Amino acid sequence: MAGRQAKGKMLEGAPPKPRATRRSSDTGKGGGATRNAALMLLLVITVATIGGIGAFAWVMWGRLDRGLLAQRETARRRADWVRIDELPRFVTDAFTAVVDTASFQRTPPEERDRNPMLSRDLVRQVHRLGNLGVSGDARELVMAPLLERSLSKRGLLELYLNRISMGRTGDWPVYGVFHASREYFGKDVRKLTLGEAATLAGFLLPPALPSPEQAPGPVGARRNEVLRRMLASGRITEAAYRQAAREPLAFQPGADYSPMSRPAEWRRQPEVIRLPPELRPSRQLADSAAAAVARPSPGAE
Repeated sequence: MAGRQAKGKMLEGAPPKPRATRRSSDTGKGGGATRNAALMLLLVITVATIGGIGAFAWVMWGRLDRGLLAQRETARRRADWVRIDELPRFVTDAFTAVVDTASFQRTPPEERDRNPMLSRDLVRQVHRLGNLGVSGDARELVMAPLLERSLSKRGLLELYLNRISMGRTGDWPVYGVFHASREYFGKDVRKLTLGEAATLAGFLLPPALPSPEQAPGPVGARRNEVLRRMLASGRITEAAYRQAAREPLAFQPGADYSPMSRPAEWRRQPEVIRLPPELRPSRQLADSAAAAVARPSPGAE
């Protein structure tokens, strides 16, 4: 009897197994549903983010294609477009000693402001992204790599040399080495000396000179810094460096619409223009005119 009571008590105190099992099962189903919902939400956010980035890149590519790349195709047909193979080697070497030609994506962010970056500078200047803050930085971050994918390294450098801002002279902006050579030195870019090429490249050393004509003081120091970079990288020899460093600085402020450096005889008297023989007065007519001048007027005593 006592055994039955003990057994009954044990049975009465045991937890209801079916109910406990049902609760555990219900909890498991609820947790799985929550996890599935979270994963689905994360997937939706990821797809939306990727889609947004892709759409943004597509819009930026359209602007780049209609902007800078379209300008390039138009400019290449103009007489002031200069091909790289037309330039002395030291001209391109001077600019590549200053400008970072590495890929925008492969350059660490902390090094992007040490030297001007080729693709970044072009995109920023042509599409005027410099004063747009975070929006401009985002566009630049997308458009610079797209530009690098659109052109070869040689084509990109040629575009840079023909399109980059080279300061202002008076109220006129100067773009590209062709016009910079004419404005600042009064000569064709193909005839630049090593020192003159280094002078132009020095305009781009950070901080860039926005108006070299108004601040000619730093020009010589910048030229010599470019020459030192070219020497250190093996682009020029020691003898070439010394000769270019001793070269008189052909950069002097001048009158408006005149080159900033002119030969010493630029104020010489104009040449005498002589009439061709068929337009010259005859000897008899010249003698008659001379006699009329020498003859005293009537009434003169």
